[in-house]
Amino acid sequence: MVLLFAAGVLLACSKPTDTIIPSDMSKWDSELAPAINKLSEEDKKLATGYLMRAKMGELFGKEGIPIGTTLGAALEAQKKWLADQVVKDAEAKALKEKMLKEQQKARADIESAVTVALIAKRELPKNYDLGRYSEYQLFKFGIKNKSEKEIAGVSGEIEFIDIFDKRVGSVTFRMAEKIKAGGEVTWEGGRDYNQFISEHKAVWNLEEGKYKTKFVPSAIVFSDGSQLKTPD
Repeated sequence: MVLLFAAGVLLACSKPTDTIIPSDMSKWDSELAPAINKLSEEDKKLATGYLMRAKMGELFGKEGIPIGTTLGAALEAQKKWLADQVVKDAEAKALKEKMLKEQQKARADIESAVTVALIAKRELPKNYDLGRYSEYQLFKFGIKNKSEKEIAGVSGEIEFIDIFDKRVGSVTFRMAEKIKAGGEVTWEGGRDYNQFISEHKAVWNLEEGKYKTKFVPSAIVFSDGSQLKTPD
């Protein structure tokens, strides 16, 4: 009876979750793998996830697996980590949705105050006599102030969209000229052409009548110092 009791105690203490994770990885196959193989499929995934996460953490200077950690403790730690990730992911998603709504509202407010349209684009060759040492992309814009206040500057991005509704490139728009309430102006800007930048090349090769543009606003500054701005 004593022998049977001792054997029962020994069996009770030899649960796979009681196995201590060796600090020496070379012993994992011989000492840890047999215990992991006795776990359920779900717990096997948890154990594998914990071990991989701990070892990856060590590569980036984080604390590895504490000495004496049992397989059971590792499973609980991985469950907690996964639960924390669910909470973090939910928080990140909520923050992203909030910021997108704020950005959309800010852009709508700007678009209700100003209209920016591309009138023409030109491709200019090098001309050393004019001090143009590289090919140049020239853009001409029309800007209308639809607000009741004088505008001092507008910034944003002009996107170029081909006949297949694919965005092929963009150009930054930053105009710092005053426009009276209800007024309109034309403005020119440009950039040196770099044939090795795919967006430069795509915009350069767009043929008249075979593309459209979209103004993506970022900010309006009014002459009174107030402004409308989209969050980054």
